[in-house]
Amino acid sequence: MTASRRELGALYARLEKPVFNVVYRWLWNRDEARDVMHDAFLKLWQARERVDWSTAEPLVFRSALNLAANRLRARKLRSWASLEPLLSDEREAPDDALDAERTRAEVRKAIDALPDKLKRVVVLCELSGLSYAQVAEALEIPIGTVGSRRSLALAALQEKLGPLEDA
Repeated sequence: MTASRRELGALYARLEKPVFNVVYRWLWNRDEARDVMHDAFLKLWQARERVDWSTAEPLVFRSALNLAANRLRARKLRSWASLEPLLSDEREAPDDALDAERTRAEVRKAIDALPDKLKRVVVLCELSGLSYAQVAEALEIPIGTVGSRRSLALAALQEKLGPLEDA
């Protein structure tokens, strides 16, 4: 069944923030993350006649991750300066802001150090809101592999960062 503009609009409204969050954690650049997110939805729209609409959600995430990985490879940048500050309504004290920035940089470095197959799973599981089954479908891997890769990724992050706090 071919998707209508209304269906794509509803999907976009529901997934805009989760897809952006996943891609941002891959690229660490707001503008590029926005571009990649829009490109993923554009690809879905262009392929709408060939897409099974019931699989559109994981397909958007898979497409976005692939586009982000391609962009990262094209950039060939592996040394990161600093994590862009996250928008906040409250102004932090300079010492608190510096501590928060250091923490974000450490987390970013630890996530970036993960092998791609673990990074994809942990970013999708933790930031997309997808179920394990949807992550498995998006990455075209068995559902059990999602769980094991997530566990491996979290263990590696915990080893580098110390005990992980519950979100």
